[in-house]
Amino acid sequence: PQSAILSAIIFNALIIIFLIPLSLTGVRYRPVGAAALLRRNLLAFGVGGVVAPFVGIKLIDLLVNALGIA
Repeated sequence: PQSAILSAIIFNALIIIFLIPLSLTGVRYRPVGAAALLRRNLLAFGVGGVVAPFVGIKLIDLLVNALGIA
């Protein structure tokens, strides 16, 4: 459990570092319909927001265990 907690903390720190430039530059405006925008955002942020943390934390956990940090 200690390596999983450490992996989650490392993952969150990396995500914050990678999202700061995105928040500062913003995103481009595209004139699309509400349904298309909702579908795109649900796929990108909904599915990606659920799957990416599991995969990222697992990869970091494997690295932490391989290095013997925790």
